[in-house]
Amino acid sequence: MSSKNLYGLPSLQIGNLTTAEQNAITIDLGLDEATLDKYPKLIYAQAKLHKNKANSTSSCCSICLADYKDTDVLRDLPDCGHLFHLECVDSWLKLHATCPVCRNSPLAKPVPLEVSH
Repeated sequence: MSSKNLYGLPSLQIGNLTTAEQNAITIDLGLDEATLDKYPKLIYAQAKLHKNKANSTSSCCSICLADYKDTDVLRDLPDCGHLFHLECVDSWLKLHATCPVCRNSPLAKPVPLEVSH
């Protein structure tokens, strides 16, 4: 006898899956639109001028592999500073909450609390 979820569909019970099927289950949580909108955007021509971005500014998007044009809008990921076409990285980040290159999370890191003694 199978149970039904609130949509009337059969519920998936992990215990009934093989070990291989259980190991294959992954859940990637992406970022929402409001979070993405907070990340800086810049034009590629501007990115080339920033000396501090020199190590992360390449001539092409590592997602779509297309060469950047001076007028392309790029997204600058917080923390790691990797740059990508806005459309490419936003699509990625809606599915995965990590940088496609270094896999660091662009989400704000928790600030440790200082405890006074």
